[in-house]
Amino acid sequence: MTDTKTTTVPVKLLYDTWAIDEERIPAGTVLDLPVKAAKILIAQGKAERNDPLPGEEG
Repeated sequence: MTDTKTTTVPVKLLYDTWAIDEERIPAGTVLDLPVKAAKILIAQGKAERNDPLPGEEG
């Protein structure tokens, strides 16, 4: 069977962003986004990864 779970990564928005439903998401917000969407925002300079450093998890 195929696993339909989408892998997500935490990103911190560097600029205000608008969601699909036209809702404004303010800069500084941390979101768990699908990897593809996260890569797009990071490449555009609109977000940065927000993963914990090794040893800081938990």
